[in-house]
Amino acid sequence: RVSGKTYTQNMLGSSDRQMQLEAAILGKKVMVLDFVVPSPQGTSWGLGGTCVNVGCIPKKLMHQAALLGQALQDSRKFGWEYNQQVKHNWNTLTEAIQNHIGSLNWSYRLSLREKGVTYVNAYGEFVDHHKIKDRKVIFSATKFVIATGERPRYLGIQGDKEYCVTSDDLFSLPYCPGKTLVVGASYVALDLWGR
Repeated sequence: RVSGKTYTQNMLGSSDRQMQLEAAILGKKVMVLDFVVPSPQGTSWGLGGTCVNVGCIPKKLMHQAALLGQALQDSRKFGWEYNQQVKHNWNTLTEAIQNHIGSLNWSYRLSLREKGVTYVNAYGEFVDHHKIKDRKVIFSATKFVIATGERPRYLGIQGDKEYCVTSDDLFSLPYCPGKTLVVGASYVALDLWGR
């Protein structure tokens, strides 16, 4: 075992970036442990938590793309004339979404660095009330904040991982899924269903 540093506050997960920054501004010595286990489809992501990477942000970008497509169709009813055929390119959409998310990941990392917050891309495990372990290094803190976000769950039925896609994978799929049945009642599931 290697002994690590002592922190005033240690965060497990990066879902509450504002709390991390505020604690640092108040003079707390803050460390963030953040690691994403890849989905069964192999998707993993960067700093910023569920909302930024596979939730609210990419969902809103996809929604905006859908609104633009609908607006093009509706525009003819309001006098817009155009001869060019307009079609959607799924690869361009997912690339734009992933580029936007990547820029957010980078800006989050920069803001943590600017405030003196230590960022470790690793999985943490409690060893006692005031210590966590990252592989071989043990870190101690007076307080811990657990802000890990949530992950979608598969149905636990035959074929679920082969034939189902979760929101963790939807925003980076290499193909357009076409007509889709949404199973679940999470914020992202309900929003995708409603669009």
